[in-house]
Amino acid sequence: MTTAIEAQIPERLAQQAQALVRDGWAADFNAVLVEALRRFLESHRPELTETFLREDVEWGLHGRE
Repeated sequence: MTTAIEAQIPERLAQQAQALVRDGWAADFNAVLVEALRRFLESHRPELTETFLREDVEWGLHGRE
């Protein structure tokens, strides 16, 4: 299942994405956007964010050992 969305993208990002397609790194503009969103969501998973926050707080409270 797919969902169609409409988004406004800064011109510079759009140009970079189009260059990836032109140079053969992606099948089309949509593929670039899907991969970018997938990577963003993967790197911002709630459990990772919580782990990083806990590590930062621990470091802030106790410093490096």
